Amino acid sequence: MSAFKVEPILRSLHAKFGPMVTLRMGTRTAIFVADRTLAHEALIQSSAVYADRPPAAATRKIISSNQHVIGYCSYGPTWRLLRRNLTAEILHPSRVKSYTHARNWVLQILQNRFESQAKAGRPICSMEHFQHAMFCLLVLMCFGDKLDEDQIKRIKEVQRQMIVNFHDVLIPLIRARKKAKEERVNKSKEDKKDYEDEYVLSYVDTLLALELPEEKRKLTEEEMVSLCSEFLDAGTDTTSTALQWIMANLVKYPQIQEKLFVEIKGVVQDGEERIKEEELQKMPYLKAIILEGLRRHPPAHFVLPHAVTEDVILGKYAVPKDATINFMVAEMGWDPKV
Repeated sequence: MSAFKVEPILRSLHAKFGPMVTLRMGTRTAIFVADRTLAHEALIQSSAVYADRPPAAATRKIISSNQHVIGYCSYGPTWRLLRRNLTAEILHPSRVKSYTHARNWVLQILQNRFESQAKAGRPICSMEHFQHAMFCLLVLMCFGDKLDEDQIKRIKEVQRQMIVNFHDVLIPLIRARKKAKEERVNKSKEDKKDYEDEYVLSYVDTLLALELPEEKRKLTEEEMVSLCSEFLDAGTDTTSTALQWIMANLVKYPQIQEKLFVEIKGVVQDGEERIKEEELQKMPYLKAIILEGLRRHPPAHFVLPHAVTEDVILGKYAVPKDATINFMVAEMGWDPKV
């Protein structure tokens, strides 16, 4: 049963029985939490207790290289290493800033696509273009190079198909990045400086340097493929879905669109076609629109499932060992009491 079908059922059960509902789903016990206070207690105040993941289904184990990805890895040294690597090496503010040129490149791709479709007299399908632009950006961040249109389309195709031909497409890109990294190390000091001026650290670069603490080994190519797939998948549809809802609401509420336009005009300098990234900090109304868009239309209505390794008490409720715990973040965001 899809999330869209189960959510109304859970909503009625929560209204009748309270903020935590337990269901048997197959052989597992699934708990659904709809209360923000209980979610804060579990995920913030007792985060280590609730940080584990339930065992993955057989197909998910194959896709995730036996759960060697951040979203499905069991809580422990390996999970901490993979998560820290992503947050410190790729998503850290200083590292994000280094991808400015990549975002400008992607923004130009998006603008060109909108203009081309508008000149052809066809309605603009924003979702399709948002997805393509975000995928271009994440592919560059993942592999460190601006791939051509055909390569990006091929990666997108196998990403949708998942297991089919996926390794055949991504492993050559990982090997190419490994070779480029080795060449960078071997260059003379003079050549190296010029080379590093254009070199941008990619997600693959960071994965090549990791050693799994529990197994005392480097990541296999298959594990790196799974981590790259997770990286591409996590950022594409989520971001483009959020953008689509925000744009739809700006159309639905023209008075909000007008107020945002006034803020934009107040920031854009004479002769500029676009807002510079550093100027975004001067736009509190834009930030408010984005945050409200994410509250009203979160791309994911549940966070990834959590699990506990021992019997615990959450609020006044018992959570049995090995139960799957689902937090209904969309429901919490829609709570009229807050």
